[in-house]
Amino acid sequence: MSNNVKLQVLLRAVDQASRPFKSIRTASKSLSGDIRETQKSLRELNGQASRIEGFRKTSAQLAVTGHALEKARQEAEALATQFKNTERPTRAQAKVLESAKRAAEDLQAKYNRLTDSVKRQQRELAAVGINTRNLAHDEQGLKNRISETTAQLNRQRDALARVSAQQAKLNAVKQRYQAGKELAG
Repeated sequence: MSNNVKLQVLLRAVDQASRPFKSIRTASKSLSGDIRETQKSLRELNGQASRIEGFRKTSAQLAVTGHALEKARQEAEALATQFKNTERPTRAQAKVLESAKRAAEDLQAKYNRLTDSVKRQQRELAAVGINTRNLAHDEQGLKNRISETTAQLNRQRDALARVSAQQAKLNAVKQRYQAGKELAG
């Protein structure tokens, strides 16, 4: 056999031997990229779930503050009426009235902040496709997507583990081949 033919046979053998390494390396990189993308999607979905929870809490605070505001307004109005109907109101009565008015104003400011926050959160949720008027339904859909994405991530991790095990086996074969070559060489 000429040296040229021997070299071609040797190159072909090396190419065939190295092909599994290349395909496993490619599969490993591809799976790693897929896992990163799935993890990113899962983080986004969990972020949406957190936004829903925040919206629920803020809405509950808004309702409680609304009730407290209504009660404070009624109390301030009753004190104002009483103050107006008193012939000679005392300083203590004036202080109580001012305190009640201030409490109602503070609650009104808190109510306004919470209202603005709820509206902002509604817009943020709407931007990711969640309708706060149909929150239970959309939240269930989100939970389903989180479950599906988590299952997909687990499948991808399992596939990567199998590819890594395959790569480890091929590396062991390669090392045995190199050791045999050194002994023979």
